[in-house]
Amino acid sequence: MPLGSKVGAFIDLLLRGSPSEPAFAPLGANEPEDALYGVEPLRILISPLAGDSTGLAARHIQDRLSGRMGLSIAIADRPLTVPGADYSQALFVSMAVDLGRRWLKRDGADLLIWGESLTVPGRRASSSHVSWRLRFLSRATPLHPQAASFSALERLEVPALFDDATGDLVFGAALAATNVETGDGIRARATLFRPVLKAASHFAEGDFHGSVAECATAQACYAAMLLLDGARTGDVKILQRAVTIYQGALILGNDAFSEHERAMIGTHIADALSAISELTNHAALGDKTVEYYRTALGMVRKEVFADDYAALKVRLGLALHNLAQQTGEAIHLKDAADAFSAATAIWTITEAPERWADVQNSLGGLLITMGRLTRQDGLFDKAVSIFLKIADSRSRTKAPLVWATALANVGAALKEKGMSARNADYLREAAHAFEQASQVFTELNLESSVKVVEAQRSHVLQMLAAHAAG
Repeated sequence: MPLGSKVGAFIDLLLRGSPSEPAFAPLGANEPEDALYGVEPLRILISPLAGDSTGLAARHIQDRLSGRMGLSIAIADRPLTVPGADYSQALFVSMAVDLGRRWLKRDGADLLIWGESLTVPGRRASSSHVSWRLRFLSRATPLHPQAASFSALERLEVPALFDDATGDLVFGAALAATNVETGDGIRARATLFRPVLKAASHFAEGDFHGSVAECATAQACYAAMLLLDGARTGDVKILQRAVTIYQGALILGNDAFSEHERAMIGTHIADALSAISELTNHAALGDKTVEYYRTALGMVRKEVFADDYAALKVRLGLALHNLAQQTGEAIHLKDAADAFSAATAIWTITEAPERWADVQNSLGGLLITMGRLTRQDGLFDKAVSIFLKIADSRSRTKAPLVWATALANVGAALKEKGMSARNADYLREAAHAFEQASQVFTELNLESSVKVVEAQRSHVLQMLAAHAAG
């Protein structure tokens, strides 16, 4: 099952043919619960916590997450990590991530929850309590907040044997970290997500008692949930709230967060700013987004966290591409192409074909924008070739989201060529591509993507009608 966020790439790359139509459209009410019936459940694997001498931690976490439809939860037979190692150090986290991904592949799970049991000094000199440091590992590093917004490099610290309310926060972090692509997985996560988000709101909006790390990581976790919801619904106010809470978590946990954790939180702030910039077409936010991504890249060690470094390069490239669309300055496209090239140097076609295809998808969108800005129609043809190659490699049956996104981008390229060449044939092909993509997005219950595609198709049909009348 391929992973990654092709929907995110589509939203980033699809051109806004009709200025009156928003790039995102808010979703309606909660997704129907019947979306959980007859679908493959989200599979969560829990590792016994390192240093948990009682052996109760994994079972307690399982109990707090159980009882929800659409989930399958199992406990691993041994801890992912050993007690005593300093997992605040980048190298140890990297080694655990590599091993954890092998576990996920072996067990066919979507997410691994792992971590350590710690004795945390209390406020009084003689006091202390046990805290559980939890980490959440999905199968692949997400490229876009539409996929997942909680990184394997981050953590959530909770009191041992935590209550039901904290259980909602842990479950929300699990959903925010689960990078899913199949229609079943997307529907299941969306159906489970909104009530958990509401239940967890008091962790950032009310009084909170605990250590600095517990408070700061709880706020960062809640912000991740807001970011995922805002990216999914296109709600600017939710995204702005996510930025505010992330910034507060950074201030509160400045001394508690490691450098790569601060880099990831900065990345998420950039993710939210990027989405807000696209929704509002605010170029100043685009500049700020690029600044955040560049800062994060300077804090993430390429030789230790290669996947996260490559993902940051892709996000930087997408942000630069968006800035070029807003400002019309082609120089940003060159910088974006350099960022994509750096990512493919890590994710090669032989070693990471799915991620290589993700980057190629982004490059195809860049060619569309470059063709529009430079008026070189041949660039549209090159973009179409890239997207069709992606669609051919991942069929509608095996990877519907990948296929639909590729077709939507084919439509975007053909639309631009049809407008530039004043050729109705290209416009008809574009309308057909948008229609095919819309059918699959509808099947996957991705309403915001359906509205984007239908807006583009409607614009193409209007141009065809005007062409016929003329």
